[in-house]
Amino acid sequence: MARHIRVPGIVDVVLVSDPAEIRAFNDALSVDRNFIPRGPLINRLIVGRIRRWFEIMGQLLPSLMPRSDQVRADHQQKLAAALDPAGGATLWTDAQIAALVAYVCGGSSGDAASIMTQQIVGNLFDPLYHADRATWKAAKLLDQFRDGFSPIQIVWQLTGQLRRARNLLVARAKDDRWAMHGTAIGVHGVVKALARMRALRALPTAGSLSDEAVLWQSLTPPKQVPRVVEARFDTPLVAGALSAGTILMLKLETAGPRAPDAEMVFMRGHWNACPAHAFVTALLLAVWRRSLQEAVVA
Repeated sequence: MARHIRVPGIVDVVLVSDPAEIRAFNDALSVDRNFIPRGPLINRLIVGRIRRWFEIMGQLLPSLMPRSDQVRADHQQKLAAALDPAGGATLWTDAQIAALVAYVCGGSSGDAASIMTQQIVGNLFDPLYHADRATWKAAKLLDQFRDGFSPIQIVWQLTGQLRRARNLLVARAKDDRWAMHGTAIGVHGVVKALARMRALRALPTAGSLSDEAVLWQSLTPPKQVPRVVEARFDTPLVAGALSAGTILMLKLETAGPRAPDAEMVFMRGHWNACPAHAFVTALLLAVWRRSLQEAVVA
């Protein structure tokens, strides 16, 4: 059962880490992504943090927009079609794949592969997008900030480090919310998958692994994603009714190993399904298959 942390006036948060419960909460009509400051103190701080750091020109990033937002829904559908390699579009170059293969085979650094991955993702939205050490460092910092609370984050805010990182990523994305999400947030899932793939490629049994096995062992979901209860919600998954403003933290990373497939990674089949599902899986398989033609660097 989901864990409900509630102290009147202070906090009202539910932690959900079971795959079936995550599906149920995510699809419940009383649960959405309307991040409006309300409820107890901690809830207001969480929403305020989201709205301050993950907006562009007053609009939240697409992964934080509500299900009722038609612009999000339409763009999500169009992007899914545009990013499907089966449609015939050129989504990466041979040189870019070669750079990622070199990393998977042990011949280059993690940072080099990460920058190249950010470059590939950025080029999906802007052929002139430019990734470098600064943009990758900024993306890592924003990802750490997004994952939870820690004392170092206070230092990042006081020194302006977080603001500068965010501003750099927004500028490189040219104020495009979808490009910002891809290059600052979505990119980390691909980078983590490549790191796992590198470990798989080093195994003597690498050549015997099926494509499905490689994807299953490489893909990892994001650590957690937030949702908000919009109206009084009675559910057997939590003792007692949930109030409007209760924040749900869907712990996808914890739930991932217990899910029957990569559902927790892409939320496939749900209203908030990741439009990059086909792109990510095709990219990873292209890298893996070519890596099998190359020698592993000892």
